[in-house]
Amino acid sequence: MAAQPLARRDVVVDEVHGRRVEDPYRWLEDDEDAACKEWLADQEQWLAEQADGWRTRPVFRSLLRHFADAGSQAVPVESPPVWRGRCRFFLRGGAGHEHPVLVAATAGQGERVVVDPVALDASGRTTLDAWRPSWSGRLLACQVSSHGSEKPVLTVVDVADGRQVGLPVRPGRGTPVAWLPGDAGFYYVTCPADGGDRQVRLRLLDSPQDPGVDPVVFATGNRQLSVSTSADGHWLMVSCAPGAQCGNQVYLADLTAAPTHAPTLQRVHDGTATGVQALVKFGPRGLLYVITTDGAPGGRVCRIGPDSPHAAAWTPLITPDRDTVLSSCVALVEPGTGSPRFLVSSARRGVAGLSLHDSTGRLLAEIDTPGTGCGTVTKLTVPPGEADQAWFTYSDFVTAPTVYRFSLHDQRCHPDIPAADGDLAVAPAVSSPLASAVPLPAADTPSSAADPPPHKRPQAEVRQLTYPSEDGTDVPLFLITPAHCSPGPRPALLTAYGGFGATAAPAYSPTILAWVAAGGIYAIAGVRGGGERGITWHQAGMAMNKPTAFADYAAAARWLIAEGHTTPAQLAIKGASHSGLMVATAITRDPGLYAAAVCHGAPTDMVRYPRLGMGPWWINEFGDPDNPDHLDVLLSYSPYHRVQPGTRYPAVLMVTARTDLRVGSAHSRKFTAALQHATTSGKPVVLRCEDGVGHGPRAASRWIDMEADALAFCATHTGLQP
Repeated sequence: MAAQPLARRDVVVDEVHGRRVEDPYRWLEDDEDAACKEWLADQEQWLAEQADGWRTRPVFRSLLRHFADAGSQAVPVESPPVWRGRCRFFLRGGAGHEHPVLVAATAGQGERVVVDPVALDASGRTTLDAWRPSWSGRLLACQVSSHGSEKPVLTVVDVADGRQVGLPVRPGRGTPVAWLPGDAGFYYVTCPADGGDRQVRLRLLDSPQDPGVDPVVFATGNRQLSVSTSADGHWLMVSCAPGAQCGNQVYLADLTAAPTHAPTLQRVHDGTATGVQALVKFGPRGLLYVITTDGAPGGRVCRIGPDSPHAAAWTPLITPDRDTVLSSCVALVEPGTGSPRFLVSSARRGVAGLSLHDSTGRLLAEIDTPGTGCGTVTKLTVPPGEADQAWFTYSDFVTAPTVYRFSLHDQRCHPDIPAADGDLAVAPAVSSPLASAVPLPAADTPSSAADPPPHKRPQAEVRQLTYPSEDGTDVPLFLITPAHCSPGPRPALLTAYGGFGATAAPAYSPTILAWVAAGGIYAIAGVRGGGERGITWHQAGMAMNKPTAFADYAAAARWLIAEGHTTPAQLAIKGASHSGLMVATAITRDPGLYAAAVCHGAPTDMVRYPRLGMGPWWINEFGDPDNPDHLDVLLSYSPYHRVQPGTRYPAVLMVTARTDLRVGSAHSRKFTAALQHATTSGKPVVLRCEDGVGHGPRAASRWIDMEADALAFCATHTGLQP
């Protein structure tokens, strides 16, 4: 077998705030350059040579297909319904689907597929990125993009016949859609290619003019911008923030008091200086309420007085205890009395919670949730108007995402069983919700492409633990192992997200179950920088505190080894996007701790990240390289700059899209070249570069192939033999 390819080193040296910063692979940033194309061709050949040795690929492909047929947290077999009028909209995926299809079920008319991405593009490279029906349910705004561009075309279609209504809109990036009543039009957000202000615009469907001249109702230099309207057409809400999961500004406008194209927006909340977030929501009968982290790191619910909507006048209603993180809240109406009720979803140390409160916030009941241990309630939704039912998805590590319905009639959760014609009929009551766990196939599945046997097998064992970080802080960790496995170290996969306040919640994952079914153990660390313990946990691992997240990650690896779960020769790490940054930093920080690493679509050059992909959007999370103090911290962990020649690095599989417009594929190319030049371990550094996809979703078969490669690579280099 040939040696791994080595790229030429053209060392560019930048003087940044008096620091000499070397960049030997700057030329790999230009993916249209002939030298870069030649290098990519060499990498493709090297990948093919290495992949021939990943003997377990057919096994993992089969396992992944088996578990993915039941859905995943990101792509469930069926999503909770979005109700508009008498029409129920939902996504349906699962076995045989390359992409989920959007289905509408109308009372008396049955179901019909409204959008099928594969019907639009048989290659599977077109995705339905977002969709939003009008308040009547007659029209649908859908956003579709191709080849991973993440630059969708927004089109309005008539739900009944699929006919296009009005002119399409090209917002630049995915946009929220906020409908006006009567299907007159909608507000949306533009993202100019030149980096100018983001804008909220109004598109009127009876207007013959080009969308480029739609009236602007709000503009901001902030990167994050969203918009929503109330179902009764009374309120418009605009929120903007400098970055993801940080303090925002909220504006409200009374649409009955001014023209829709020129609403009078008043700022009612500004948390940009303090990091406080607020999300205004519209309930029945003119109810205004907000979910905010003001005075509550885990979030709280407050009521807003329409006549005095400013934050100083918000009335606190529901404040969870310090160990609970509030995730969502919807407002229902009590049948008969017409009194509002708040249904709140939350997480307390990994255990999902649902609670019911009256209009003053008083606790009425703790609602039994599906599952018996750690799980997650997501996508809590309620029909507009005076509804007495809500829908949500429940999932845990061994239970596929399942849609449930909560009813005020009996204050219980039921598996969602809609009436045949899509009406709001009450489903048959059951004494207890039943979410069937997906069988775990035998670990001795033969190494062929045959499907695993469908009969029930022992389930995985899930343990919720904590471990001490380098500064003594207790960090949560989930450990998933084969049930009744023998004691002693075994091949393990460790992952963590650790950024943007995102929580590594317990959720169904075909990847986790496939690894565990093959006999390995899987660990998920809730390191600082994530949202496991609210906003303060995020702030403890962001910006200048970002190195804390990496210390937590390294401590998880050492704890797994010290506790006898695995050894450095059996430990692999895996991550994508920010989680991939965790992996890249780990192998340059402590290369001797790991046998293998899979790093997918990650930022790795933390000096030039604002010049690549959507890097400027992340200044709030990582810091600004143009600030000398920030630069010192960024250079202290920047994976690309910490690669040291002569180091024994683990086996590394870098994964990227040919064109990743979100992170920038140059990160993966440059880091791969640096590692290949530097490593002396004799273990391969391999780049898997895929055309026709982007940073986000891809066709199911492509996802299975990618994950099978990743797991087989880890198995090869940790000694896992299914």
